[in-house]
Amino acid sequence: MGTPRQQLLSLLVDHTLFTTDTVLPFVSDTPKATDGWSRLLDEMETIASTIETEGWETLTVPAGSAAAVTATGGYTDRHGFTYVIPGDAAETFRDWFEPDRFGRTEVYRATGGSHLFVLTVLRDQGSERAILIAGVIDRTELEAVERAAREADVMYSHLCSVDATHLGTIQHDDPAPFFPD
Repeated sequence: MGTPRQQLLSLLVDHTLFTTDTVLPFVSDTPKATDGWSRLLDEMETIASTIETEGWETLTVPAGSAAAVTATGGYTDRHGFTYVIPGDAAETFRDWFEPDRFGRTEVYRATGGSHLFVLTVLRDQGSERAILIAGVIDRTELEAVERAAREADVMYSHLCSVDATHLGTIQHDDPAPFFPD
């Protein structure tokens, strides 16, 4: 069976295309958020390296903060996950991002205790650029967002800078991969 990393790498080799229909666990259940966070960042770097060997540019974003939000929460008019992009990554994201350009999404997730560890990979085929966003969501916040996403049959990823400037929103046509079973 191998370690979780070996299992993930095996899946990466065996599958040439990931879509939001494919959710791959990348870490085993981890009781401590810090352990899960470290492993999430390791997996993000591994996946980024794999993408780079295909000739793509990558932007890896360890979110400074992440949360599940609903329209009723007042932060946004759309439900989804919100990620705070720190420092230089926010500038690069602003330079790369155009709405509807990143048409392919890969979602990797794992749970540990009260946390959902999510790695979202956004790919732009035309520019051969990929943005990898890692975040930890409090699982107690998921119910309302999941309900809204399933009712609307769409999920959103909202990205903002540290000063709360909205950098972009990505629409995902299938919300299921973002939520644990």
